[in-house]
Amino acid sequence: MIKLHAVPSQANTSVALMTLISACEKCIEQCDEVLEPIPESVFIRSFQSNSPIGSHVRHVIERFDCFFNGCSGGTINYDQRKRDRKLEQSLSNARAALAAIRRSLSQLGSSRNTSLVVVESVNENCAPVAVDSTLERELMGLVSHTTHHLAIIGLLVKAQGYRLSADFGKAPSTLIYERNNE
Repeated sequence: MIKLHAVPSQANTSVALMTLISACEKCIEQCDEVLEPIPESVFIRSFQSNSPIGSHVRHVIERFDCFFNGCSGGTINYDQRKRDRKLEQSLSNARAALAAIRRSLSQLGSSRNTSLVVVESVNENCAPVAVDSTLERELMGLVSHTTHHLAIIGLLVKAQGYRLSADFGKAPSTLIYERNNE
């Protein structure tokens, strides 16, 4: 069953936008937090045939880059990631890119154009799909996507003996559930 909801008012949209920006900032802070204690050798090493931590961090960075690059023109193409190996092989490059994302997020609150078209491949046997979206919806997707990668990164880091905060890489809904059911 599909539920229809009223279109949010401008005031609610502004609150939602600021909440989503804050959530993205928290995700980027967690990326930075995990990079603080680990040496570059751990950042670039593959563990148990999993992608290195650096590959996951690069992927997160490049997804945000696609978002910011596309926002100004109204079309975000998530297939146009650069796949820049320098981001996954250098802690300093990754941390600089995370700082740039933080700066871009801080400037996003003044955005007024929230209608976007998103292009992405969803099936390797078909052409990329283009769909209408909004700034808020894409920020929500970035939070979910980044949280997923943070959970994987957390497992990889913990397997190397590093400690992380108890809420690292957990979805906000999981944190709310745990808080309400303790």
